[in-house]
Amino acid sequence: MIHQNGQSICSEQIRMIRTYIDHLYDSESKLLMVTSPSDEGQKSIISSKLAIAFVEQGNRVLLADANIRSPSLHHWFQLKNENGFSNAIMHEENILLTINETLIPNLFVMPSGPIPLNPSEIWIASKIKEMTSICRTEFDVVIFEAPPILTASDSQVLANYCDGTILVVKENKTKKEDVLKTKMNLERKNSKILGVIYQTG
Repeated sequence: MIHQNGQSICSEQIRMIRTYIDHLYDSESKLLMVTSPSDEGQKSIISSKLAIAFVEQGNRVLLADANIRSPSLHHWFQLKNENGFSNAIMHEENILLTINETLIPNLFVMPSGPIPLNPSEIWIASKIKEMTSICRTEFDVVIFEAPPILTASDSQVLANYCDGTILVVKENKTKKEDVLKTKMNLERKNSKILGVIYQTG
């Protein structure tokens, strides 16, 4: 568990998380999911800093915005959101065509893409499995900035195809019972919880 001040996401603490994850996995590629019980905290900033921390080690990293109901990564990286995660899954577009290079070498961002009329159509297990499999072959590390666990079933589908999950909780905002429900939901999917980032302030 890493404590972080809500006003300052410390890069050194993020590097500690990266080092911990590296010790857990010896595989050539890692698929990670960053989520939260509910819609609080600075999940997208944490996902971005974690991706940069892996790039610092010389990894080829993809940061994907799977939070299609409330996307944000395209804002942080000043990208258009016309093509991305939703296109890759719903229209079976070449994943590499939905990915953007960033100013940081070896860091690539996949925006969420257009929000479909029925977002649940995206979360079909076979399509998610195929997409994550391709990502694993193209990148050393893939980080999915995922929707809150308790607001929709989206993240629970994605968790099946990730190596582990990082939870972000917010002091005085995230309820204890919501954290416990999230833990139970992930355990039902046999998703490994790598740790919790507890934001104060």
